[in-house]
Amino acid sequence: MTIAEQALARAVQRRMVRSVVIKDAEGYKALYGQLQTAMTNAWDNAMREGIAAALDRLRDLGPGKFTADDGAMILRVLEGSVGVDAIAAAMREPMVNLTDAFYRLGADEVGKATGVSIAFMRPDLDALDVLKSGNLYWVGNSWNVRTQNLMAKTLEDYFTEGMTREGLAARMAEDFGTLAERGRRYWEILADHTATKTRELGRVTGYERAEIAHVQVRAHLDEKTTSICRQMHGRIIPVTKLRAQANAYLDAVSVRNEPAAKEAWVMHGANADLSGTPTSGLAKGVAGPPYHFQCRTITVAYFDAPEGMPAIRQKITDRERLTKDERKAVLAHAGGAAFLGDKRARAKFQRHRANIPTQKLRDYEGDARALIDDPKAQLLLSNRVPLRNREKRPGEVVLHAVFAKPMKNRADGADGQLVTVLDLEENVIISHHWRNNQTSNADVSPAMVIKGKGVWQWLIG
Repeated sequence: MTIAEQALARAVQRRMVRSVVIKDAEGYKALYGQLQTAMTNAWDNAMREGIAAALDRLRDLGPGKFTADDGAMILRVLEGSVGVDAIAAAMREPMVNLTDAFYRLGADEVGKATGVSIAFMRPDLDALDVLKSGNLYWVGNSWNVRTQNLMAKTLEDYFTEGMTREGLAARMAEDFGTLAERGRRYWEILADHTATKTRELGRVTGYERAEIAHVQVRAHLDEKTTSICRQMHGRIIPVTKLRAQANAYLDAVSVRNEPAAKEAWVMHGANADLSGTPTSGLAKGVAGPPYHFQCRTITVAYFDAPEGMPAIRQKITDRERLTKDERKAVLAHAGGAAFLGDKRARAKFQRHRANIPTQKLRDYEGDARALIDDPKAQLLLSNRVPLRNREKRPGEVVLHAVFAKPMKNRADGADGQLVTVLDLEENVIISHHWRNNQTSNADVSPAMVIKGKGVWQWLIG
């Protein structure tokens, strides 16, 4: 094969990889089902045995009021079935085997997508051993951080309410049955988290062996997508940062340092906000997914070094500042934008004419362009999923520009903005209208203001 042919083949391979979401859905689904079943079955069986043993011990105590000492004794009985050692023993075999399978699956997914055979080296196998032990530790430790507190509170309620031992059996079976269900849900969440994180650690190895330098974060964009995943969607992360995160996490796990493990791989809550944080400024513990419990976000191999407007789009995605030359390039590019076709222009004009100064269709294009050329107008850049992508490529964003200046709604006098909106990648003016804000709910990333009154800022919401 000639050098030119090799280069062409490599280019084709890269294009294929860019389009592949690195997730063997069927393989992952099958393994995840096995892990979830193993963990919840082990929990159900342990709880069943624990409740039976506790009720037997309760009957052996004879009549009388249920006391704090009785509660402590029952808790010890329950711990024999659902305590650290018991739960770890019940889940040891499936946890160890499936940790291995998820890790190898993650690496294999990268190999299939890139056409590279992923061979594990000694450091990979050592990391896998640490991960197996660590995952099993988190399972056993769940008694301390979750189960014990729930059960101790229930038992405390019994003796503070002055219940008798003989009247307690039916109530205890009912209450602990509810606790068992709550615990089951917890194990389902833990199974999901374990599977996702383990697979992602395997992918880090796969990326390194395939000599991939960067990955792109891909969120599953729908009404269930969390704010943190929307904020991370599309960002480019160096594989070296993924490796640093993985190593910090594994180092913490190896010595059972829970605070350090949580710091190394941050699980974000509902109030997390990284919308204005540039990718280069993300904390060490924020690199690869999962970013929260039950996270659906993944990574894909990334090769592109985009130019022109796609390069600007990536900078907006990564919340990085544009250079002066880049800002000038955007303005020059927007100045040459095409206009809506006659049919679309007429529909847009009819829809918005009551709220804007333009009264005649023939003036609609001229007024739209006048706002682009207005030195007092602000220019905001953001990414959004255009109509053409929403069905077949819902995660593919496109760079949009909004030229805006304050204006009252002509119909009702409400304060707002007159805007001209452009799709910068097709370089077409797609609308000229009034809105009550500069930004749009359709924006995936917050809007960056790059022109107007010397302002440089992010507008969020």
